[in-house]
Amino acid sequence: MTRTTATFSVSLPPEMATELERVRKAEHRTRSELVREALRHYIRESDTRSLASRISSLPEEEATLDELEAIKEGVADFREGRHVTLSQMRYALRRPSH
Repeated sequence: MTRTTATFSVSLPPEMATELERVRKAEHRTRSELVREALRHYIRESDTRSLASRISSLPEEEATLDELEAIKEGVADFREGRHVTLSQMRYALRRPSH
């Protein structure tokens, strides 16, 4: 039979082991459940940090005057209700044109 999990042995300082047991008991969870959740959180945070690092390394350019003006016009249009929702746009794109 093929295993659906991998087993690891982890060493923790006594204080951390005590905290793990305290939280485990308070939340009525197994050690494995608690460690899996902690690893999921760490991996998610690591992915976020990696993405943020990649984004910060992208080159930036100053917006042109035309682009800034277009943005201002778009904001004004939006505030005055001159816009369509994504649902409206999708509906319009599905309709056959005449």
